[in-house]
Amino acid sequence: MKVNQKTATCNALLSVLADRGVEYELNGETPIKSVLTADDKSKARDILFAMFKEGQITYKPEFEAKVNDDSALKSYINGLVNNWIRKNKEFNGGVVYKPKNPGSRAGSTDSKVKEMRKLLSVTTDPEAKTAIQNAINARLAEISAEKNKVEIDYDKINPELLAQLGIKPQA
Repeated sequence: MKVNQKTATCNALLSVLADRGVEYELNGETPIKSVLTADDKSKARDILFAMFKEGQITYKPEFEAKVNDDSALKSYINGLVNNWIRKNKEFNGGVVYKPKNPGSRAGSTDSKVKEMRKLLSVTTDPEAKTAIQNAINARLAEISAEKNKVEIDYDKINPELLAQLGIKPQA
């Protein structure tokens, strides 16, 4: 039976702790990162690697190339383990994960933003830096608007509500 990546990761971490004789309490006061050793993480990564290779973990078809590339898979699994140690509420006393620098990765996949950030890093003139930063901010706002674009079918909304809101149905 296949399991999802979160379940596989969490089970591997708990299994490694149990093998070491540590009885870890889910949703307890002790964060799992304080009881895990580097050796524990290494063993959990080995378990996950074997599970991926044996087809016991679900993943999207486009991920198949990484599963077939041992180096890429090991790198992915390292991130997977660290991700769930950080983000699983059961490992952190029920506390929801909050990123340290929210939004810091915004635009990181956009080629225009990447190039403008490179330009910003080599520019010394304060006025030019301001202009570049404004252009970056404008592009990030554009990306955000594209991402949050919503199509509304006004025909399905009560005409009285639309009138109350001052929205005229579009023909």
